[in-house]
Amino acid sequence: MMQTEISIIIPTLNEEKYIDTTLKALVNQNTNVPYEIIVSDGGSDDGTIGIAKLYTDKVIHCKEVGIGYGRHFGALDASDSSKYFVFVDSDTILPSYFLAWMYDRFMNNPGVVAFSTHFDFSEQSQQLKLAQEVSNHYFEMRDKLFTTTLPGFITCVRKDSYFKCGGYRNVLLEDVDFSRRICKEGELRYYNDITVINSSRRLENMGLIGTIYYYAQLDIGSKIDSTIVDKITNKLGIADLREYIGIRE
Repeated sequence: MMQTEISIIIPTLNEEKYIDTTLKALVNQNTNVPYEIIVSDGGSDDGTIGIAKLYTDKVIHCKEVGIGYGRHFGALDASDSSKYFVFVDSDTILPSYFLAWMYDRFMNNPGVVAFSTHFDFSEQSQQLKLAQEVSNHYFEMRDKLFTTTLPGFITCVRKDSYFKCGGYRNVLLEDVDFSRRICKEGELRYYNDITVINSSRRLENMGLIGTIYYYAQLDIGSKIDSTIVDKITNKLGIADLREYIGIRE
């Protein structure tokens, strides 16, 4: 039996509406590289866990609630033989060739320790198309001109580099915090030659202005401690970013 090389980690909390479609796309990946799917649940009381068990036997129960915890506990539970982590949100759908493409990128770019990719929203209203275009251009600009930011809904990382930098923490803007630390281990990239599908639900909840505000804080968060950004956000009351990224007290 071939040993697992890729661990796909999905943090969940009451995601029965989305998780089935995400997992179907993952179990049907067209690749010869052995992989595992780990659902890291933060205490769902809906049908999330039942659905997850239809696709994978590796469903872990986190003692702490939060998307940062969920990702990290999933990584801690990965197979010892795994070489690469793929962090996927429960409402993100990967094309069938994604893992084969990802594996090739890592094999042919030894200096790259982590990367993310272009995305489209599952819904395509005019407002969502605008937000999608702005967001992708933003990430591409950072990739070319500044330090690459890896949006949490799809991040691929070498296992050894992940643990060297300390992995995900349960802080505000946890993807920025992780990007800031993992970049010290090697090159980061944001690739636009493959597209994943991401739910637009957070943008619909926050609105376009709130979402743009969130992305603006990616720059703030890269220069100051996340707890400071948290205090500023709460004082201004512009957007509930704590709820947005899944941190619950």
